[in-house]
Amino acid sequence: MKKLLTPKQVALAIGVSESSLKRWCDQGIITTTRTGGGHRRLPVDAVVEFLRTNRHPLVRPEVLGLPTAVGQGERVIERASEQFRESLVTGDEEQCRRIAFDLFLARHRLAVICDRVFAAAFHQIGQGWECGDVEVYQERRACEITLRVLEELRQALPANPSTAPTAIGGTPEGDFYSLPAKMVEVVLLEAGWKAQSLGSSLPLATLQSAIAALRPRLFWLSVSHLPDRQAFLEQFAALYRSARQVGSLVVVGGRALDESLRTEMQYSAYGDNLQHLESFLGSLPEAASA
Repeated sequence: MKKLLTPKQVALAIGVSESSLKRWCDQGIITTTRTGGGHRRLPVDAVVEFLRTNRHPLVRPEVLGLPTAVGQGERVIERASEQFRESLVTGDEEQCRRIAFDLFLARHRLAVICDRVFAAAFHQIGQGWECGDVEVYQERRACEITLRVLEELRQALPANPSTAPTAIGGTPEGDFYSLPAKMVEVVLLEAGWKAQSLGSSLPLATLQSAIAALRPRLFWLSVSHLPDRQAFLEQFAALYRSARQVGSLVVVGGRALDESLRTEMQYSAYGDNLQHLESFLGSLPEAASA
């Protein structure tokens, strides 16, 4: 998506006159910046936030760098998962973007979109791979497409203030599944946190160092695969102790953390999905002051 837009471009995209658009800018309805020469420029995330908040129709989405017909299609979560899965398997990236932004503009929370559309679609793709109906290349391509869609959704979110609580996270060594960590990142950003995924397959020792250096309010660990359970438990115990020493909450999740493993771990919260994480965030004092 484009970063900055002129009033003329935005007026064309949302179907209003340029004079009306400028009046909304002057009234503070849409966040506006100024160039060195004093000309108005509108950040695309501010335009998207205006569309979501006011449920304003999007007439020319391509002007914002979005697929044609975004904002005019199906916005029902129940149907979106199957449509998204079909588009991933066929490699139709534009259709994936269209589905995601239709839901986003319809004010569905990112935790819901990630859980009930993205994760649900990949669960079905995984079943198809096991049955031989989906090729490995299709699954890998689907991951890359979804990562790009998530990054566009991240860019469409308004910037959080410098005073927002910080959060960092990633996946442990041997776990190369980058999608879960990216989904956690965007859910935290939408909830008002300054969040950053550090990446996938990271030794817990280096994550421990990151916690000590950055002192985040929250650290998350997504665990989809564990090559060595016992080594993980020992290293995670050290990480948890270090996190608590600097006042960091530790949130864990992922299909590799079965109940028998979790009984040997200490953590601040565990979630089966991103809506559980969202509920935990809402229970924190930071939520009341956001």
